[in-house]
Amino acid sequence: MPEPSATPEGADIPALPTEPELIRLRSLLMSREIALLEEIKARLDNPAEYARDLSRVLVEAIALRAGKDDALSRVLGPAFEANFQGYLSRQPQAVANSLFPIIGPTIRRSITETFRSMLENFSKALELSFSLKGLRWRLEAMRTGRPFSEIVLLHTLLYRVEQAFFIHADTGLILAHAVHEGVETQDADMVSAMLTAIQDFVHDCFAGGHEEQLESLRLGDFTIVVERAPQAYLACVVQGTPPADFRERMASMLELMLAQCADALRSFSGDDTLFQMVLPHLQDLLIEKEEKDRGPLPFWIKLVPVLALIVLIGAFGWNMRRDWQERSAIAARHQHMEQGVNALRQEPGYALLEVERDPGRGSWKIFCLQDGLARPAETVLRDAGVSPQEYTLVISPYISYQPALVAQRVLEKLKPPSTATVRLRDDGVLVIEGSAPMGWILQARQTALSQPGISSVDMNNLKDPRNERLMELAGAIQGTVVLFPLGSAVPGANEMKKLAAAVDLLIELERLAEEVGMAVSLIVYGHADATGNNKRNYELSQERAKTLAAMLYAHGSFIPVSLYGMGADYAGRSMAEGGQADRKIELHVRLTLAPEADFEIYQGQYQ
Repeated sequence: MPEPSATPEGADIPALPTEPELIRLRSLLMSREIALLEEIKARLDNPAEYARDLSRVLVEAIALRAGKDDALSRVLGPAFEANFQGYLSRQPQAVANSLFPIIGPTIRRSITETFRSMLENFSKALELSFSLKGLRWRLEAMRTGRPFSEIVLLHTLLYRVEQAFFIHADTGLILAHAVHEGVETQDADMVSAMLTAIQDFVHDCFAGGHEEQLESLRLGDFTIVVERAPQAYLACVVQGTPPADFRERMASMLELMLAQCADALRSFSGDDTLFQMVLPHLQDLLIEKEEKDRGPLPFWIKLVPVLALIVLIGAFGWNMRRDWQERSAIAARHQHMEQGVNALRQEPGYALLEVERDPGRGSWKIFCLQDGLARPAETVLRDAGVSPQEYTLVISPYISYQPALVAQRVLEKLKPPSTATVRLRDDGVLVIEGSAPMGWILQARQTALSQPGISSVDMNNLKDPRNERLMELAGAIQGTVVLFPLGSAVPGANEMKKLAAAVDLLIELERLAEEVGMAVSLIVYGHADATGNNKRNYELSQERAKTLAAMLYAHGSFIPVSLYGMGADYAGRSMAEGGQADRKIELHVRLTLAPEADFEIYQGQYQ
């Protein structure tokens, strides 16, 4: 059958052939390729399949594109910024909570350093204003015409970072340069060339082929500290002795500057205008510290800054402590409630519907379903460390099908004896093993099947030891044969012993059946041979059946007995022996669960 012609979706796609021969030839030659193309088209037309295929190579495609240039960053950057700004406007508290562990210590450290510097300046001003040294320095400033601050600096300066250079490692060119205010500087390029020459000299003469680098250089009162990286390095000119942690500060600042100028360093061609962004970082390295005067001060002068510091520290510490306590209390309540909800979710007999959380106030509302056999929800939450003031419970009853509760529910209903074990399998089958009274066994099956969660009951390994005795007694009675003489309703001496033994067995059967909750009933059929007339044979068979009933009642038995005289209706089978085998009685014993029940436990025919 020729294929229908399809309209091409693009101008460059030819139409399908319409001639039957070409269509048949196309099918024979390219049937597999056509099927593969149709499968590919179906996957491309299915958005879910196309998305699944794209997800397999999306990560590799992004990594490959990102390795070529920064076009991917330029495209995704605005979208990420817009999404973050939108999230910040919608969830400012969440962003603040995420940034608090990072920004909080920085803010506290900045405030502490500001207070410390303010107090030191305040104390220094008081000290210089009311001391002989301060007056002497003021006189020196007036005599020399130099500013008082410069005179103080000359006498109190411990160290000062006067210049900071950011130098390209490969070319030795200055990328950025910062100078402390009031410091006279030399040509920055000359300093860079000097450092490069000294570095090369040290490497050639002393390194011995190793990659050791120059880390510091001492020139009189000045120290040049160098911190290097493969792309660039920092060089700081320090007057005096730099502090011990200054190199760590330079290393941190260098890492920050390298990260900020990574693109400019990779494409560096001698243009240092791209590195002006690092000037603020270089300015942060231009620090200084003055020497403290260790001379004694008046007590009241010392007391003022100490009291001010104590008040400020106390106020700041009290606010921080109160804020920390509030946050800790809220976090602790939130954690306790999470633990309590998880414990309630894992507790057998509970199904959580909804949890309304209010972490700000620390009060939660829990909606759940509870089985009647489950532990109280308040107990579960208390064991998890949750106080009653932190939650409100809304509980609805239901029946749980969890195996532990199903087994507990069945045990409460069955109340098994100590000799029986009850366990519930994963497939809902209740297995009862051991020994138990027959009455309990029969009632247990019906009770267990009526419980929710029980699919069937396995009692193959559950027995009543007295039931075996019942079957043994029934079998013994069934094997007894009592024969009667011709024309007599009383058996002979030997047969009388057999009849007495059968009566004793019936008495024991009655007693044992009563112990296990059973009832015994007896039907006696009397028989006669064909000798004599029918009327006499019926009377004689009736009298033979009454003989057993009379002996049974004489022993105090209450077994209900039904007597039937059958006459010679079944005679003739042993006439060759004089009809002895037909002169007999038949017994039918029936065991039931209760006198009013019709469930027959055992029914047998005994002679």
